Amino acid sequence: MRLLLLNGNSNAAMTAAMASRARHWLGEAVTVVEETAEEGVPYIGSRRDCALTAASTLRRVEARLAQGEAEVDAILLACFGEPGLAAVREVSPVPVLGMLEAAVLSALQLGERFAIITPGARWPRMIEEHLHALGVSHHCLEIVPVVIDDLALPAQREAGRKRVAEALEGLRQRCAPPVVIIGGAAFAGLARELPAPEGGRLLDAFDAALAQSLALMCLGGQR
Repeated sequence: MRLLLLNGNSNAAMTAAMASRARHWLGEAVTVVEETAEEGVPYIGSRRDCALTAASTLRRVEARLAQGEAEVDAILLACFGEPGLAAVREVSPVPVLGMLEAAVLSALQLGERFAIITPGARWPRMIEEHLHALGVSHHCLEIVPVVIDDLALPAQREAGRKRVAEALEGLRQRCAPPVVIIGGAAFAGLARELPAPEGGRLLDAFDAALAQSLALMCLGGQR
């Protein structure tokens, strides 16, 4: 099986880190084909960034299809906000996964309520709109933004981990959510490095997307 991992952020180091994690997580059963946006911003953090990335992502997928290069069994849009998800699904003959949707669906299976920690001050409002579209807003207790504008991720991963840990502690004190989603391509893999809240679970959005990608590939998603 082959998984196409598309990073809408123009950060090749971030793509490499996610691809490495995907290969370790999925094992020899899946070949991971990675691709990084050649235009745009190092980390998507606004509606404008999302709009530009959505158009670029769609063009990249259509170009692959036109050239017969999209011989994969699933496509993973490796960006928590999932720019272009609906449009890519419209043209793709194979399943298309997004990190936010995969994480939310998994969180609902693990606990009735959840909270989200995500990098970027503007993301909470945008994520709220995604949750409303999915019809799950009432399950979300809180969305906590973590500032990363001053960090070069994934190089400064330890600094990012400390900020996520502080956000986790704040959630524990305020609402003690049964599940906390750690979202964002910049935070892929961090959930494994942090202690779960007492009586709750940490869910890595990237891992959730990998798990659902594998499940859909095994089910046979060609149309």
